[in-house]
Amino acid sequence: MIRPPATSPPRRTRRVRRTPRPRERGVALLSALFAVALLTVVVIEMTDATMVHTHLNRNAGNAMAAQLLARSAATAGEAMVGDPGANPSSVTCPQNLWALPLFGVPAGAGIVGLQISDESGKLDLNGALEQRYRQALETLFSKLDLDPSLVGRIRTWITPANDPTMATGGGSDYCALAMPCEPRQRPLKSLDELLLIRGFDEERIARLRPYATVVPRVDDRPSPPQPVNALTAKPLVLEALGCEGNLTPPACPMRFDDEQNEKTNEWQQEFDEWRRTNCDAAGNLVTTKSSVFSILASGNVGDATQTLRTVVGRKGDRVTRLWWQERPLAEALPVDVR
Repeated sequence: MIRPPATSPPRRTRRVRRTPRPRERGVALLSALFAVALLTVVVIEMTDATMVHTHLNRNAGNAMAAQLLARSAATAGEAMVGDPGANPSSVTCPQNLWALPLFGVPAGAGIVGLQISDESGKLDLNGALEQRYRQALETLFSKLDLDPSLVGRIRTWITPANDPTMATGGGSDYCALAMPCEPRQRPLKSLDELLLIRGFDEERIARLRPYATVVPRVDDRPSPPQPVNALTAKPLVLEALGCEGNLTPPACPMRFDDEQNEKTNEWQQEFDEWRRTNCDAAGNLVTTKSSVFSILASGNVGDATQTLRTVVGRKGDRVTRLWWQERPLAEALPVDVR
């Protein structure tokens, strides 16, 4: 029997573990640190972008909420103008509730502000087409150290094109813009429109604002200027109308009812006597009722604030919106009651 030759067991190969050199370890460490740093930058950028987007979304939401609050406040102001309890229709007194400014009133997550001003206590620049009223405007401009000829430029700007008294001359004589411009030939919409007329700037308009106003016309057609409410007008306005002597009319009763009573009759007699004595020269340009009001409303939520201004006209218990401005305003609440 033949036996196979004996074989020796396979020899195990011994693996020799190679120790990295110091230089190689340094490169690996730097690569790892670089990767960690890169990931850190990516995470920080993503976190920052997320926070920015969150902040922008929150601001957008706050701005929208503030806008809605401002609109709500303006609507409340319109309701107050037409409310006989807050604003009697027979006599418009500055002691009534409509003239009470409201600031910092909580409303949900924000606050609102509201101020109603009587525009009938000022001279309407759209009345420059009427001679007697234009003279009062020129007097007012003189007392405010403004060139009275600016009233003539306003008159030319608002005179209808088909009016035979329309002044001749190029639009460059009246337009403040560098580009070719012609007079609008329609009533002014707001005092800010005066910036289009040569000779007016922000400083002059700011000087006019407490004493002069612009009552918008719904159909853009000229109409006679409305009388000035002597109870809410400033002494300088009454003086421009021809009043002299005591320019402070008798104050209305704290509660003025439309119904005739003893206090109302007594006050009416005092006012009639004051008018005969001090404002007889003003004639029918002085009254005690107002029909045009401006409303300045604001809403604030977080760090977002929205402000708007509207002008409304009142006839009986009906309130009509004449003009609406909803954009950032230079004038912020609170402001002086006018």
